[in-house]
Amino acid sequence: MRRLITAALSLAVVGIGRAQSITPSPDPNTLHATSTLVVVPALVETPAKEVVYSLSAADFLVTDNGVPQKITLDRASNQPLSLVVLMQTGGSAIHQFEQYRNLETMLANILGDPPNQVSIVNFDSKPETASPFSSDIEQWREAINQPDHGDDGAAILDSLSFALRLLDQQPPANRRAILLLSEPTDVGSKTTIKEVLRTAGETNTAIYTLTFNPQKTAFKDAFKQNAHLNPPLKVGDGVYQAYFNLSEPLGMILGAMQKNLAAEMATLTGGEAAHFDTRHDLDEALATLATHIRNRYLLTFNPTQPTAGLHTLQVHLNNHPDLIVSARTTYWSPDAAPKH
Repeated sequence: MRRLITAALSLAVVGIGRAQSITPSPDPNTLHATSTLVVVPALVETPAKEVVYSLSAADFLVTDNGVPQKITLDRASNQPLSLVVLMQTGGSAIHQFEQYRNLETMLANILGDPPNQVSIVNFDSKPETASPFSSDIEQWREAINQPDHGDDGAAILDSLSFALRLLDQQPPANRRAILLLSEPTDVGSKTTIKEVLRTAGETNTAIYTLTFNPQKTAFKDAFKQNAHLNPPLKVGDGVYQAYFNLSEPLGMILGAMQKNLAAEMATLTGGEAAHFDTRHDLDEALATLATHIRNRYLLTFNPTQPTAGLHTLQVHLNNHPDLIVSARTTYWSPDAAPKH
């Protein structure tokens, strides 16, 4: 992280870019971007994994707690992207540093052109200083490719909470996303799953995860399936794609997420989860993410029944049984008006 701090100071000295605050809001409960508008990023593919580009709003059916919604549609490429890259540098991540070399090239491919912006955050037992948001990821090359060794921690939930507060300071009209490179399970966080899930849901933030195996043989099979290929589960009057039954009490749901925390967060927020063992795996996964992030459909709606709490979402394709759609399965409706 010393490299991130040095790079940030150098940027300020030479005057590249506009100065920004890199300290998230001190109140973790402050949400400036909460809105009744629900954003549902949706990826549509053929069975051969080819991205489908030509659909219209009439091709989609979105239900909120089983109730059909009136949606509008946009393309993700039409909205600026604010991205936070969370890189684990503590715990077992020190053995992955060789895989991170030249990572900035692949991250630049995901980011695309201005006005898209990225901030880099390294974490171990806690999230460290964030780089200022920038459209030029090249300036963080050394910090990304040669990070400093962290301690023994892997505070994923604390770091996701930190990243969400950074994104809370970005323009409300921007798409918001987090890319997490880490082991699959949390070690040492004080933030709860419920807090992260709620904040991500209220701010329409998608979480993408690329995980490595601290013990390769023990976790290898858990990440073979794509998130949207899990069997459907019955929830009320509808059928939903999820890792667990959303009709269970919330406490049981959150407990079920512990084993595959990173993948679960990706599924519930409309992102994607992938696994890597080698540098080749990582490069392929990042290339796929770059394509998918830029080519998602953005489905939006104002809930007809905006009750507070966890809502279940389902996205269908009308008259396209041959296509596969991947989308977030939940969102969190706020209990009250946004806090300022």
